[in-house]
Amino acid sequence: MTAIDHDELQEVLSALLHGRTLIDELVVRGVRAAGPNEYGRLEALRDELSRVGARHLAEQLGALAEAVRNDDPEAPAGLLRAQTSLQLFDRVLTLRVVEAGLAVAGQEVEA
Repeated sequence: MTAIDHDELQEVLSALLHGRTLIDELVVRGVRAAGPNEYGRLEALRDELSRVGARHLAEQLGALAEAVRNDDPEAPAGLLRAQTSLQLFDRVLTLRVVEAGLAVAGQEVEA
């Protein structure tokens, strides 16, 4: 198993927290109430997640930003897809971090 870089992990966790906050705001306010500020935040988050390798989640956020900007009737469904992808990515990341931690602990026990 590849060691997880602590600084990169912190960047990803920060992006996830930002994403969760943004998605929650859109759920509460509704996608029809979103404006240029939200589009910009979605696109910045998309770029950050794409940079760290979370391409599927980045694609979902990009599609959501486009749907919201174009007042697409499918925007609420896109919001749910983005929210689901965000939660799934969070779970998978958690499993990877735990896996890496257990591998390190196992190596320490053997030594």
